[in-house]
Amino acid sequence: KPAPAPNKMEEAVLVPDILEHKGTALGASVPAWVMAYVENGPAGVEKLAEYKGKYVIVLDSEGMSKQGTIAAMDNMDAPVQIARYLSTRVQQKFAGAQVGDRNELTEYFENVVKTVSEAKFSGFMTGPDWWVYLQYYKPGAKTKTEVDRRVYRVIKIYSIDSAILQTQLTKYLNDAEAKVAKTPEKQRAIDAVQSAFYEGF
Repeated sequence: KPAPAPNKMEEAVLVPDILEHKGTALGASVPAWVMAYVENGPAGVEKLAEYKGKYVIVLDSEGMSKQGTIAAMDNMDAPVQIARYLSTRVQQKFAGAQVGDRNELTEYFENVVKTVSEAKFSGFMTGPDWWVYLQYYKPGAKTKTEVDRRVYRVIKIYSIDSAILQTQLTKYLNDAEAKVAKTPEKQRAIDAVQSAFYEGF
């Protein structure tokens, strides 16, 4: 692995503080999954014991008013958002794929991204939701007096067994492959991409 950049520490951002949250009035603590997500995104949630072997998607609504942010979350079309999120992950995965001639695979990549973005995934379980009022700090801030902004965020978890998601994604990968005219070289390139597709997905 490459050595960390020398200015890594200088760019550190203070973790946002939770000023108020869904459980404040009841004296309840912020759930571990909320902190894991705020600090490390969906990957942080997947590291928690209760989500072992799961693929986690977090829907996140942000706004200046609590009620408006909650309403925005309520109005989200979860299946559409899930497909959009997975389509973005697929695009990122292809962008980092180690392939010889990317032009050979352009049509295949585009087919997969389009197919996934329009897909209906089954097996996602609706998890908990929570709202938080967060205080963010400016990049490079040394003290908590350097406030950047305060916002409400409503966070909702959806999770699926990793094997179930992989089965569905593999079908879409194969469907997209079937639509592409292939030379032996292109077939080898597609096979290489598919064999490494789930590493770090």
